[in-house]
Amino acid sequence: MKNKKNHTKKCVNEEILYKDVITKLENNYDIYLLDFKLKSIKDNNKIYAIIFKKEGSISHKHCIDTTKVIQECIKMQGYDDGDYSITVSSAGLRWKIEDRFELFIDMPIKIKYRVENNNEENNDTFITTYAILKEVSNEYIIIEDEDDNNVKIKKENIIKTRLDF
Repeated sequence: MKNKKNHTKKCVNEEILYKDVITKLENNYDIYLLDFKLKSIKDNNKIYAIIFKKEGSISHKHCIDTTKVIQECIKMQGYDDGDYSITVSSAGLRWKIEDRFELFIDMPIKIKYRVENNNEENNDTFITTYAILKEVSNEYIIIEDEDDNNVKIKKENIIKTRLDF
């Protein structure tokens, strides 16, 4: 019977890596990290990043810059960046917004949300509309709907929100 060596490698700390990458991208490149995942399957470590730029579109160079930032941050944690497969892409059209709403102020969105009805039957109404995101707080967002009305929506009542370019 052959001796099997344990090739399990330690993995970078995803939370620290995310914080380091987001800080460098936003401060130095005006690029925003919307999604970041690190997956390890056996000895294969993969990093997936989705990036966004408020003004202008994401170019191939932005993806390369982001990859370099991720590599630098991996090295800062004392690991070899060559042990990681890094995939960077743009948010693209109709990106689903799940958090970081503040990045999308004054941008067009499509939103589906629940309106709480205060009747005894408790049948909530669901509204889907195109709007401009106007304001964001921890508890709610304010949109300007198609009729130029400002609508305050609790975040807990948001079903789905997408960019709508």
